[in-house]
Amino acid sequence: MTSGISGAIIAWLLLATIAHAIEVNVTGEWRPDLGWEVTCGWQTLSNDTLQSVRLFNNGQQFMIYRPERHGLSRSEVFQTPQTVMHVDCAVTIDRGQEGRCVMLLEPYQPSVNDFTYSCEVSGERPMFRIGKKDYLVKILVPPSNASLTSKTQDGSSPTRVMLNCSSTGLPAPNLEWTVDQDKLQADFTGRVWNATSKLWNVWSYLSYTRNTDAKVLCTPEVNSHNEIIRGTPAEFNSASRYFGTTHIMFMTLFLYLLR
Repeated sequence: MTSGISGAIIAWLLLATIAHAIEVNVTGEWRPDLGWEVTCGWQTLSNDTLQSVRLFNNGQQFMIYRPERHGLSRSEVFQTPQTVMHVDCAVTIDRGQEGRCVMLLEPYQPSVNDFTYSCEVSGERPMFRIGKKDYLVKILVPPSNASLTSKTQDGSSPTRVMLNCSSTGLPAPNLEWTVDQDKLQADFTGRVWNATSKLWNVWSYLSYTRNTDAKVLCTPEVNSHNEIIRGTPAEFNSASRYFGTTHIMFMTLFLYLLR
C-alpha cells in the first residue's frame, strides 16, 4: 500500500511539473491609429527546448511557428474583408526557451464581435510540456472626451443657442444631451468610420432656448456587456457665458471712462 501511495505521489508531482513547466503570458492593448496589439511571451525550463507555438482565433488554429522549420523567427500576414492581421514570432535566447509572438490586428471595417486569442507553447520530446493562455480581445475603445462648439442665433428672442458635440470610440458612442439634468433629444446625429484612426467619429446637433442659468452637458457613452462606459462630458453654461460677456462689456466701458 505504501508503494502505491508513493507511486501516486510521484505521478502527481510529475503531472504538476509538466503542467507548470512552460510559463505563458498574453497581454494586449489598443494602439492608436494601428489596432489591437496582443503579445504572447513564453519561458520554458532551462533543460527544455521549444518545439512549437500555435496561435488560435476563437479556437481555430491559424498559425504555427516551429523554430526547427522556420528558424529564429517567422512573420505572416492574414487578410479578411474586415481585418488584416500581422504576426511576428521570434525566439530571444538559444533553443527557444524564451520568445514571443506579437499580433497586430488592424480593422479595415468596424468590428462588432469580441474574440478569444489563444497561444499554446509546446516543448520538445520526451516530455512535450505544454503551456497555454487565452486572451479575450474586447472590441472596445472607450469614448474620447466630448468636444463642444456653440453658436448664438443673432436677433432671436428669446435667445436660441446651437450646439454641436463630437467624440470618437469603438463601438460608436452615443451622445447624450442634458439641460439642468433633464434629457433632451438631439436635432440631428451622425457618424462616420475613420479608416486612419480605426474609430467611429460621431457628432450630435442640438438647438435650444437659452436660460440665464441653464447648464448643458454632452456626454459620450457606450454599452459594453451591459456596462455603461462614459467619456468626459463637455459643458456649455449659459450663465457663465452671459456673465462673461457682460463683464467684458463693463470693463471696456470702465476703461474708456478712465481715458
